Amino acid sequence: MAQNQKAFLSLLNGGESLLDLGCGDAKRTEIFAAKIKAKKIVGVDRFGKNKKIKIIKADLNRKLPLKKQDFDVVVSHYSLEHLYNVGVFVSETFRVLKNGGYTVVATDNFSSWPNIISLILGFQPFSTTTGIAKRAIGNPLALRANLGDVQDEGINLKWREYGEYSHNKVLSYQGLIDTYKEFGFKIEKVIGIGYFPFGGKLSEILANLDKRHAHFLILKARKV
Repeated sequence: MAQNQKAFLSLLNGGESLLDLGCGDAKRTEIFAAKIKAKKIVGVDRFGKNKKIKIIKADLNRKLPLKKQDFDVVVSHYSLEHLYNVGVFVSETFRVLKNGGYTVVATDNFSSWPNIISLILGFQPFSTTTGIAKRAIGNPLALRANLGDVQDEGINLKWREYGEYSHNKVLSYQGLIDTYKEFGFKIEKVIGIGYFPFGGKLSEILANLDKRHAHFLILKARKV
């Protein structure tokens, strides 16, 4: 994930106030805030605690309990694919951003080669194998981690109720771009991360030559 975080940070280039949607324990939020030297830092998550950063507990599928045009930067690091109401999430991102502010969002890519190959074979795409049962199902090649053993603020007992580990609406490369455009954003850059079956520098090069089929996507969009 080192390449992933490096790419994400490369798209953060200034802003006095930062909002992290789906911040978890906000440890990564601290890294993002330090990169832009943000003075105001807020996280939103259903769960999570952090002594240094204010975390508002809220459902990202619904309207956020935040004022409009209150942040210079809104980030989201692998939360979008866990939502069922992506339209509200993106429109709320737009609402809370100041004019000229920007968002950086990282998410799975539904049109990655592993997902496409899985569909051709009649398997569940890798990006959507978790959250149906306690173990990944529908694809014999998917990791079978027991979600019931995950410890996260007691969520291990409520994983089905809250769907925190489900990938509910995974967007493709074009779907991600079109969604943010639909809600008024100007797309500035998209970075591809990971490229099957390669690793290292070759994977990095191929993922950016063919972003449509990279494992993951990081998008930067601005409110204009």
